[in-house]
Amino acid sequence: MLKRGGLRLLTTGEIALAQKIFASSIRYHQVWIHHGSYLPFNIQDNNTAMTPNGEIWFETKVYRDDYSTATVDSQHLFLHEMVHVWQHQRGMMVRTRGLFSWAVDYYYDLNGKKLSDYGMEQQAAIVSDYWLLLNHGFYKYTESIKYKYYSPVESDRNLSLKYKRVLGSFPL
Repeated sequence: MLKRGGLRLLTTGEIALAQKIFASSIRYHQVWIHHGSYLPFNIQDNNTAMTPNGEIWFETKVYRDDYSTATVDSQHLFLHEMVHVWQHQRGMMVRTRGLFSWAVDYYYDLNGKKLSDYGMEQQAAIVSDYWLLLNHGFYKYTESIKYKYYSPVESDRNLSLKYKRVLGSFPL
């Protein structure tokens, strides 16, 4: 395992995982993964990941040497953070918006808005939750998803259509 304080580039498996969502819309060779705290004095919570500047900072309890071979929950977190990489590479002020992420709502509804109408964290939740739905379904992972109105009686097909309406032409 990479020592705390170390950094690495994405693995080929992580790139392949991310390409399922982002295709070629991310400059993967520029994405660094850090094992440790982005915040000074190591005050980043041990269960937290942060992506303030196009690089991902995973603290010890959530760091993995290769997210493509990790648990579904770890892959879901990795893809959530990769949305922030995508946002950063498109010019969003992720670091500035991230200063207030403790006060924003990660939960969302799928009420017909476009992806760009949602906040930064909601966008990341929508994209990573959609990946979860398509690849594993929501049934076993209800604690991981941020969709406010999920009901296990709603079909995956119907849910998928709702996500597609919101995601529009997002790279998938």
